[in-house]
Amino acid sequence: MSEQQGREVRPEDRPDGRPAGQPPAGPRTRQTGLRALWLGGTALLTVFFFYPLSLVLGVAALVAGVKARREARQARDVAPGAVQGMVLGAVGLGLSLAAVTTTAVLWTEWSGYQKCVSTANTHLDKQSCRDEYYPKIEKKLDLPAGTMDKYGILL
Repeated sequence: MSEQQGREVRPEDRPDGRPAGQPPAGPRTRQTGLRALWLGGTALLTVFFFYPLSLVLGVAALVAGVKARREARQARDVAPGAVQGMVLGAVGLGLSLAAVTTTAVLWTEWSGYQKCVSTANTHLDKQSCRDEYYPKIEKKLDLPAGTMDKYGILL
């Protein structure tokens, strides 16, 4: 970048916004941003398989993303993937918190239903388990009657 004679180059004049003589964000900041992206994506995926792990990964994605953004801001550079990782981590964290809360609220009904179904020998026995536990779950979640019959297969 050529400098004009007698004019000082200010940070806002530079294409990357950094003051002269200040190095750009290093590969560590960029790696931390990408790490946040990977952690956030993994947190979102693990919500559907093992939600306690998603809690940990979501928090880790948020921490890594904030750290990468802070380091990049100090170096007046960008941290690729940091914001996206924070968003994915926050969504994964929110969904896993919802899953943990639902599990805690429905623990007695869910464990009773699972025990009943595991000891059922016939389809009729399984239906009697549904008839016993689905109304309890609907009542606890304040759902309309018959909702679990329609969507209970998802559990």
